[in-house]
Amino acid sequence: MLNYITKGKVYNKGKIAFVKCENNSDLTDIRIKDECYLLIILIKGKLELRIAEKNVYASAPSFLCFDELENPTLISNKDSEYICIYFHPRFLNVNMSFDMLHSRNYTDIATTHDMFMLKPFLNREYVIPISDSQLERVVYCANNMQEELEHQRDWYWSCRGRSYFMEIIIILERMYGLIGYGFEPEKEAQASSITNPIIRDVVLHIETYYSNTLSLADISKSVGVSHSTITALMKKELGCTVMEFLMNHRILIAKKQLAFTEIPIKDIAVRSGFKTVQHFTRVFKANMQMTPAAFRKYAVDKRKNEIRSAKL
Repeated sequence: MLNYITKGKVYNKGKIAFVKCENNSDLTDIRIKDECYLLIILIKGKLELRIAEKNVYASAPSFLCFDELENPTLISNKDSEYICIYFHPRFLNVNMSFDMLHSRNYTDIATTHDMFMLKPFLNREYVIPISDSQLERVVYCANNMQEELEHQRDWYWSCRGRSYFMEIIIILERMYGLIGYGFEPEKEAQASSITNPIIRDVVLHIETYYSNTLSLADISKSVGVSHSTITALMKKELGCTVMEFLMNHRILIAKKQLAFTEIPIKDIAVRSGFKTVQHFTRVFKANMQMTPAAFRKYAVDKRKNEIRSAKL
């Protein structure tokens, strides 16, 4: 993994984060076999790679997902712009080894501990489209991730980088589900099946701009459909109101940040779309029956204890 790591320079000097983020890196000699996964965010143009005696074609905007079992080979690179994220799954969580991810019971472990499934990599679908509405958010997160990893502005540089990467993975897994590969988004997202194209656009808009101040009028305008129509369709399709879905997604993002990073709760509040820590704490407690700080401790302790016991 020595080719694809980021080391602490000043804060947490010597700390190793098992990730490397590069813009338009050279794809002529990809060496990830037995080392790491590769996520390519194709922003413009086209890419063609060969893997397992199969040519893989991708047009922007799209994700390209490769696991550690093979080395993709570049065939052509036509007017493309892309961001490469080389990462070992343990960057997301120390317990996410290759063996665990390929084990038969990983789905149960991931569900129990709110960990990422990473099915686009494990199932080798390779190319997952990015909706035009979410491309901006994906690039924003990737650029911020790279900024945190390169400049390391404080003790939380690795966690901050991970926090942006988790947002990218959430979008990847959402798109993976929407194109019909059978992945069911988490229950908190209330969208295990979205068939109505209007509600699909509503959901993607919310999941792109959830950290902003959003009103029903804003969302209605974004999809060009009246308030009443959206409300009725949302209730029928997902069993909740538009604003309930928005709040649930904010809580989902906050839970991921609390459970898998150490960044300050005040930062998580802002990133999740809450104006103040007080408002965030009040809403989070109403949804989870515990404060954000208590949830962070509970999630970490539960994961450590149960996964440690499973390994014994």
